[in-house]
Amino acid sequence: MEKQMVQCEDGRRRQARIHGIPKQEGDFKIWQAGVRLKGKHVSGEAWYSFKTKTWYFLADPDGKHSHLMERLNTQLKQETIRQYKDQLRSLQSRLTIEQKKIAQHRTARDALSTEIDAVEEKINQLESGAPLEADRPLEYSRNVRRQ
Repeated sequence: MEKQMVQCEDGRRRQARIHGIPKQEGDFKIWQAGVRLKGKHVSGEAWYSFKTKTWYFLADPDGKHSHLMERLNTQLKQETIRQYKDQLRSLQSRLTIEQKKIAQHRTARDALSTEIDAVEEKINQLESGAPLEADRPLEYSRNVRRQ
């Protein structure tokens, strides 16, 4: 039997008693283990990660006193889910604001693009030697009689 400090499902570090023959699963080595929680022995598995060199403890759902860990784990999960939902709500509201800004900038960009095209067209006409036309049609002066 060996003792290791493990990261439990509820986020706390506890000392685990590791026993048995390990099995390999991906980047983890897994032993049968148990931790003490509220004066009781909770059985489960100790997982050792080769990548992070960290020990984790997962309670066996059918194991002895696993309900103690489940209760703490459930509370922690609910709190974490609530925090993520709050963060998601704020990010979604920021996204909506940014999308409105983008739409406003897009219309301004389109208007500027139209003006630029009109000015470039006038420049091209002048460079080609075409006569400069007025924006409005010619009007007769009040002093001139029409026949």
